[in-house]
Formats: sequence, C-alpha cells, structure tokens
Amino acid sequence: MNKIQKIIVKKMAEGYTQLEVSEYLIRRNISPNSLSTIEKELVKLKKEYGALTLIHLFILLVKKGKLE
Repeated sequence: MNKIQKIIVKKMAEGYTQLEVSEYLIRRNISPNSLSTIEKELVKLKKEYGALTLIHLFILLVKKGKLE
C-alpha cells in the first residue's frame, strides 16, 4: 500500500466518508487529494486484495494485519 492508500484506509476505518478524507488531505496539503483519486485508489485496493465491496476490503485488510 502506498502512502495515500494508507491514509485513505486509516481515515475510512475511523469513520470518515470519502469526501471527508478528501477534505482531510486538502487541509493538510497532501496530494493527490481529490474525491476521484480516493475512489480510484479504493478500486485499486479492492482489485489488489480481491475484495468485492469496501466492507470486504476492510475485513481482508484486518485479516492480513494491514489495518488495526
């Protein structure tokens, strides 16, 4: 997982929406930070881990120790 993906996953695990994650990144001057980028990164992660949904992705990440 790259740095942006880690931030996205961490913030979403904390309950942030995709839009709120985008706003979080913008406030901290972290790029890329668009909503589109967040959606694309989540699609990449779902493909990488073979997840069918976001919930499935987060369960897989927990099982693999990538998310606590």
